[in-house]
Amino acid sequence: MIQFSKQETGRLRQKAIKQPYIIQVLKEQTESIYKAPVLVPAEGIANWGLYYYCKSCSVHLTFNRADRFHHVCPECGAVYEGEPFDSTWWNFVNTENYKVAYTMGLMYLLSEDKSYARKVIEILTAYAKYYIDYQIHGDIPYNGPGKAEAQTLNEAIFIRNLALAYDLVEECMTSEEKELIKDRLLIPGAEFLREHRHNQIHNHEVITNSAIAVVGVLYQRDDLITFALYEKYGLLYQLEHGILEDKVWFECSFGYHFYALLSFLSFEKFALNTSYSTINHPHYQGMLEAVFNFLQPDFSLPLLNDTNYGHSSLKHNYLFEFVYTHTRSPQILKLLNEIYKEQERKNLEAFFYGVDDLPKSEPIELRSYHSDKGSGHTVLRGDDNRYLLFRHGAYGGEHDHYDRLGISYLAHGERIAPDIGTTGYGAPLHYDYYKNTGTHNTVVINEENQMPAEGKVLRFEKVGNITYIEAEVDFKKPYVMPDSFTIVQWDEKSYKNVRMVRKIAWADTYMADLFIVEGVDDYSIDWCMHFCGMKSSQHADEKKIHRFSDKKPFKYLHDVTRLEPIEQVKTSYRIGGANLNLFTYLKGGAIYYGEGPDNPSLKDMSYVIQRIEGNSAVFFNIIESYQDHETLLNVEFKTSDDKIEAIIYKKDTVEKVVFEL
Repeated sequence: MIQFSKQETGRLRQKAIKQPYIIQVLKEQTESIYKAPVLVPAEGIANWGLYYYCKSCSVHLTFNRADRFHHVCPECGAVYEGEPFDSTWWNFVNTENYKVAYTMGLMYLLSEDKSYARKVIEILTAYAKYYIDYQIHGDIPYNGPGKAEAQTLNEAIFIRNLALAYDLVEECMTSEEKELIKDRLLIPGAEFLREHRHNQIHNHEVITNSAIAVVGVLYQRDDLITFALYEKYGLLYQLEHGILEDKVWFECSFGYHFYALLSFLSFEKFALNTSYSTINHPHYQGMLEAVFNFLQPDFSLPLLNDTNYGHSSLKHNYLFEFVYTHTRSPQILKLLNEIYKEQERKNLEAFFYGVDDLPKSEPIELRSYHSDKGSGHTVLRGDDNRYLLFRHGAYGGEHDHYDRLGISYLAHGERIAPDIGTTGYGAPLHYDYYKNTGTHNTVVINEENQMPAEGKVLRFEKVGNITYIEAEVDFKKPYVMPDSFTIVQWDEKSYKNVRMVRKIAWADTYMADLFIVEGVDDYSIDWCMHFCGMKSSQHADEKKIHRFSDKKPFKYLHDVTRLEPIEQVKTSYRIGGANLNLFTYLKGGAIYYGEGPDNPSLKDMSYVIQRIEGNSAVFFNIIESYQDHETLLNVEFKTSDDKIEAIIYKKDTVEKVVFEL
């Protein structure tokens, strides 16, 4: 066995005697597959797991291993039949098989019960019987094909987990079984992956490399090891070139930050006792410590880019255990102690890879954060759990969204105006709705997606009790794309001459937001915001309109009203247990109010779109959130040729926020 030495195996078995819960956990996770007949597809049929979503609700369908032909939405009860759902059902069979095979291998490691090892061997030999003849298939965007699976990255996870399981139970195999699995499953799988790995920096290639490297080390295949670890676009190259200055994975999606890290560490766990391990590389510690800067008040992570709710929580993210064991990072220790505040430390990661006893630590102190390089984010924090995230970095490739200069705002324990991330990529709303500029809190030109560009910070300073953060995106400037394949889903024509500047004055109970746009070729210019609640004020001049737009994502807006051109207006919202006032200065434009899908799309949120037609625009808004009592009595706006100011009336004071134009 490679992944655990004899000494480690003995220690873990003694530990299991003292902590018998681990056997129960392993039994619970393996019981259904352990007791059932082995089920594997006889042909390469498995489809993409992200097709398995309700078309109406955009939520994951319920997988039932006992029913291959009926696929039920847990929310609306819709039953889907036929394709792509029937073939996707096989994806989840494969997933259960490789996950449980590995877990049963761990069960054998601790209990020495050979019946678990035999079940693993049955699964491996069943796949070996068919795998070499599986059809190459799959046409998933951004992905290469698979054999057992419909895309290369899922193929890699499949092969890697079966290889890890093989390593755990190899001593129980006959020589014939070993040769069968080697020659008809694991080596052909690794060679298929080598053929279809792309030459790019990407989480897909991290996953693919990790699988090839595990098989290479398992069989001491130097060609596979060199290709997957040391050549350009191998694991070490990805680690050195895919991490930004502030240790965030370049795709700037925390879902993929951890997805990439998971595969880096999957190889490290396997190779820890070999000369191929790089567990002491500082980027591993850095990638985990980096999340401190972005934690929301509830210690979840923002839904930036292609992140969904399954990726935002840290409560079940136990990767910190393995890295803490090898770094003893005080910051990572704080995160671990936060995770275990509301749950027992009884998980596989802690048992197999964590320290025996987790030391106490000081609680996490969340602080504001600013990076004008690296990921290009600023996080400002305030009283009553106020949290503002401002995105002013560079485009991060496939899994980025087209939302330069976007903001996300939380307060009072509520999602006020958050980044709403996305859903499963096979769900219609992913490309039609979530992955578009218009569903983000930024500016949209001609109702089209922003083209890739790099933001630049113009100002970051604190003056008195106000923090100023100002940044620009100049789409005219040359921009070097990431070394990563990207399908064009933006409109260069609408943005090619545009320069945008966003200026924010953060005063805790309120913020001033000035957005300046210039260089537009007579298109619509829309300042977009969404609030996770309902509008509680009505303007006398609001008029209902039939439809705002036929283009995505705005075609999903409904109950839209238009407020005729007006220079100064106040709009109020009720958001859970909080309230929000939006004081607006808009000259020469109109305001549209409407509702559109939240995430998940089972409920709606409120949109406000301030539109100006022409070559340039100035949008100035004061945003105040509160629970019981307003702090701003009124706001007046004044402009001149070179500046714009907001005069803010409070109960006992009058404040001014002045921006240069």
